[in-house]
Amino acid sequence: MSKSFKIGVKIYSADWFLNYKLSYKEAARYLRSWGIDFVLVQSRLLPMPDSAVKSEVDADEAARYATFDDRKFRDALAKEGIEYWATVCAFFAPPEIEKNPALRPIGSDGLPMEKFDWYIGIAPTADDFVKKQISAIENAVCILEPDGVFMSFTRWPGFWELWTPEKMPKDFSEYSFDPHTLKRFARENKIELPDGSAKKIALWIEENANDIWIKWKSQIIRDILLQVKKASQAIKPDTKIMLNTLPFGKEDFDNAREEVFGQDVELLSEVVDVFEVMTYHQILRQPTSWIPETGIEVKTRTKSETFCTLQTAPLYLEDIYAEGKRTTSLNYEEFEVAIKGVKDAGIDGVVLFTWSELLYKAIVEKDERWEKLLCAMAQ
Repeated sequence: MSKSFKIGVKIYSADWFLNYKLSYKEAARYLRSWGIDFVLVQSRLLPMPDSAVKSEVDADEAARYATFDDRKFRDALAKEGIEYWATVCAFFAPPEIEKNPALRPIGSDGLPMEKFDWYIGIAPTADDFVKKQISAIENAVCILEPDGVFMSFTRWPGFWELWTPEKMPKDFSEYSFDPHTLKRFARENKIELPDGSAKKIALWIEENANDIWIKWKSQIIRDILLQVKKASQAIKPDTKIMLNTLPFGKEDFDNAREEVFGQDVELLSEVVDVFEVMTYHQILRQPTSWIPETGIEVKTRTKSETFCTLQTAPLYLEDIYAEGKRTTSLNYEEFEVAIKGVKDAGIDGVVLFTWSELLYKAIVEKDERWEKLLCAMAQ
C-alpha cells in the first residue's frame, strides 16, 4: 500500500457470499471499484464469534458456507491489488470459556467476569490458550499467505465500549486477578504477594506495586504480539502486524488504555507495523472532530502507520445500553465529515466498519453516495 491515504474495510461476515451471492471475483471487483486498498477479514481458519456485529453462520447457511474457499477469495483480492489481512480475535472466545471455566478472568472486585451482552474476555496470561491461538495463526498464514495479521481483542479484558464520557475508571473492574496471572506476576517480578482473596491482592498491588503491574501487563501484550510476528514471518517473511487499538489517549480515563488494558502504544510500536484505532464516535458519544484527534495522538506517539476506523451505522441501541444515551442515527453527511476530517488531518487512512453495512446501502437501499465518496477519497 503506497498511497498517501488508504481505505480499508472490515469483512466480519460472509453475507456477501451467503446472502448477496457474489462470486470471489465479483466481490473483489466491487471492493476495487469503491477504492478499497485492504480488507480485514474473518476466515474459516480463524472464525469469529458474534460481537457487536453478526459474524457467525446460521445453521441454514452452513451448507453453502461449507463450500466457501478463503484462499480463492484471497487470490481474487490480490488480482485486484487489494491487500488481505487475516483477522484474529486474540482474547475473545466465549466458547473456550464454556469449555474451560478457568479461563474466566477475575476482577479487582474479586468476582469472576460475567458475560455482558456478547462480550467476555480472556486474560493474556492463559498460556495454553495463547499457544492454541498462535498455532491457528500459523496454519492460516501457511494456507492464506496474507499480507498481514490483524490482531483484534489483543488487550486485557474489559468492555471498553461502555466507557462513555460521564464514566470514571472506578466504575469498572480491572482484570485479571486470577490465580495463574497473580502467580506469574509474582514470579516474573520477584514480588511476594499477600495471602487472601483476589480483591485483597488487587488492592495490595494498587497500593504497593501498581507501576510494576502496569508495565508488566503492557509487556505481556508486547510479547504476545512479538510471538505472533515471529511465527508468521517464519512462514511468510514479509507478514505485517496490525493492532486493534483502543481509542483512549493518555489523558483519557487516567490513561486507561495503558494502565487498565495494557496497550502502551509506544512500547507496542516496537512490534506493531500498523495501528488501527477504533474511533467509534457514535458508540463513545464523541463528536466527529474527536476522530482525527485520537488518530493523530497514536500516530504522533508511535511514528507508525495509523488508521482510524469509522462506523457506517449506529450501534449499541438495545435496551441494555439505554444508559449510554447514544444517538440512534449516523447519516451520510456525518460520515462524509468524518472521513474528510481524517484525510485532512494527515492520518494514513481509514477502516470502514463494516462492509456488510455498505453492501446494504448499495444493493438494498440503492444509495450510491457512499460509493462515490469513497472513490473520491481514494484519489
